[in-house]
Amino acid sequence: MNTYEEHFEASCKLRDEYWNSVGKLDPDVIAHAINPSFMGGPRWPSLRQAYATIRQPERTIIASDGLSDPYDDMETNNANAPYNGFGLEVYVASEPIEGQVSNTWQFQLAYQAAQLMANHGNVIGLLEEMTYITSEFYDVDVPAEFVNQEGRVGVIMGLPDETVPDTVDLTIEPVKIVNVKLLTLAELEYVTQHGAEGRMKLAELLLQQGNATLSDLDRPSVV
Repeated sequence: MNTYEEHFEASCKLRDEYWNSVGKLDPDVIAHAINPSFMGGPRWPSLRQAYATIRQPERTIIASDGLSDPYDDMETNNANAPYNGFGLEVYVASEPIEGQVSNTWQFQLAYQAAQLMANHGNVIGLLEEMTYITSEFYDVDVPAEFVNQEGRVGVIMGLPDETVPDTVDLTIEPVKIVNVKLLTLAELEYVTQHGAEGRMKLAELLLQQGNATLSDLDRPSVV
């Protein structure tokens, strides 16, 4: 397997097989009519930007689909050839969503996380170093009690899930499947105040709470 097209097609197939082992993968992906990178957004490795919906009996998962595509210049750019894109995909898990998910806050959360990954470029390196990372996103339509004074919501990324294996082997390299979990405002403020130590403590408390990777508007705060 040498060409970009071969790696691209095989990587897409392997990702689909992975998600179908986790739940039931919707046949159609979610994609924008106009690629966000044409309007000033970050470019994804194969240009293609899409999102997959996976349905489990008790959860719906919305996942990026394309952050781990091989780079479309891999045949002419040796620096990009050894990588399946950014080396990761992100996902949000929530209570079951009936029908289309593209207008939900869960999709907005997954979208903002994916664009962060594409814009930063090496979040995989941060995750390997720090295990968990936290961030804040604009444009997520959750109730006001989740939103800080700057209009952002908090997330923690990297919590493990019992039914979602944390890596999938693609054609060039294994890639990480990264959970994105919505935080309460109190949890976001706790991390802001306590830094790296607070982030690790918060992750520990969320794991103890159970359903650690689920984003739920009714979840009690752990701090």
